[in-house]
Amino acid sequence: MSTGFAGSRSMDERRRRRLASESSESLNDSSDESTSHNIARTHRFAAGQFPLRTLIFPKRWKLSLYYLPVFLCFSGFIAADIYRPQFSASGSALSEFLSLEHSPLPVYLTGALLFVSGQLSLLIGSLRTQSLHDFSGRHRLWKWVAAGIFLFAVCTTTQLHHVWASSVIELRLFDWGPHTQLLAWLIPALCIGLSVSLMAYLEMRGDRAGLNFTIIAVAAYVASLTLTLTGNLIPWEAHHLQIGAGLLFFAHWSLFTSLILHTHHLLYRSIDLPEKVPSRSRQLFANYLHRRRIKRKAKCVAKAFRQKEKQSLKKIEEEETKAASPDPKPSRPVKRASRSKPTPTPEAVNEVTTTPPEKKSAPRSSQKTVQTQPAGKQKSKVQKKNIRVDSGHDPELLKGLSKRERRKLQKQWREEERQRAAQQEEDWS
Repeated sequence: MSTGFAGSRSMDERRRRRLASESSESLNDSSDESTSHNIARTHRFAAGQFPLRTLIFPKRWKLSLYYLPVFLCFSGFIAADIYRPQFSASGSALSEFLSLEHSPLPVYLTGALLFVSGQLSLLIGSLRTQSLHDFSGRHRLWKWVAAGIFLFAVCTTTQLHHVWASSVIELRLFDWGPHTQLLAWLIPALCIGLSVSLMAYLEMRGDRAGLNFTIIAVAAYVASLTLTLTGNLIPWEAHHLQIGAGLLFFAHWSLFTSLILHTHHLLYRSIDLPEKVPSRSRQLFANYLHRRRIKRKAKCVAKAFRQKEKQSLKKIEEEETKAASPDPKPSRPVKRASRSKPTPTPEAVNEVTTTPPEKKSAPRSSQKTVQTQPAGKQKSKVQKKNIRVDSGHDPELLKGLSKRERRKLQKQWREEERQRAAQQEEDWS
C-alpha cells in the first residue's frame, strides 16, 4: 500500500489519507455500524494517543471543577476591589495589592488563563488530525487560533500593544491624527480577533455548548472594548473600572470554558465535523418568498378570470338586448325602382324592333311577375345557403358548459335566427 498521493501538501495529509484508505479496506460495511460502534471507535482513536480521560471526565458536569474555581477567583478580585476600603487603609500595601488598577495579580492570572486556552487549542487541533474525513486540512485552523490566543496573552501580560503604538508614533510609520495611539493597536486587534472568532465558529458548529460559550466570549470582548472607548458617555463613572474588569474577566472565562467543552466533545462524541445543515433563517426567508410568489400568481389568475367573466357577461347582455329589441322594417327601394320605368336607350329600341312577333305576343302578366321579383330577396336566399344559422354568436360562450347545456343554447340560438329570418321574409313580402 503506497503512502504517498499526488497533491499531498504535508506528511500529516498523506498519513491521514493512508489511514482513511486502510480503514475503508479493512471495514467490510461501515454504513451498517451503529452509533455506539462509531463512538467506540472514536474513543479508541482519541484515547490511543492522548491519555486525557483522567483529566477530561466523561460526564460534562464534572468539568465544572475546572471553570468554576476560575470564575470564583475573578469574582473575588472584583469584590475585593469594591470592599477594600472597609478592611484596609488607603495607601497600604494590602490595598494596593487588592486594587484592580495597580495590582499585578489579575494581569498575571488572565495571562496564565489565556496561555492555558492556547494550549487547549493546540490539543483540539491534534485531536482533529485523527479525523478520517478531514481531507481538506481544516484542523490547521486551530493552529492559527492558538497563535492568536498566545499573542493576546502576551499583549495582556506585557502591554505589548501600547509599546507597538508608541513605536509607530516615534517612527512615523503612519499618521492618523490624534487617534494614532489608539488606532495603531485597535485595527490589528480587530482583524486578528475577527479571524480567530470565525475560525472557531467554523470548527465548533457541531458542539452546541462550546459554540454558545464562544459567542458569549466574543460579545463580552466587544462590550468591554465599547466601554473602554466610550467611557465618558456611559453613566456610573465611579464604577467604570469594576464594570470593565468584570466584562474582561467574564470574556476570558467564557473562552476558557468553551475550549474545555469542545475538547470534551471531541474526546467522547465525535472528532469529525458535522454535516452542513441549511440555515433556518435562510429556509424561513425562502419559504416566505415562495408563498408570496404563489399569492401573486393566484391574484393574477383570479383577476384574469374576473375579466373573462365580465367580458362573457357583457357579450351575453349585448346578445340579449339585440334579441329583445325589434328589427326595424327595411325600406323597399327595389320595388320603387321596378315600378319606375327607365328611359329606353336607342340600342334597346333597335332590339325591340328586331324581335320576332311571337315575343311580342307573350302575355304581359308573366313579364310583370318576372320584373317584380325583388333582387334583395334572391341575395338573402344565396346567403342562407353559405352561412350557418348560429354563426353570429361567440363560440367562447360555450366554454365551460356541459354538452347538454351547449346543445340547449345552440338550439335556442337557431330558433332565434329562424324567427328573425321569418320576420324578415314577412317584411319583404
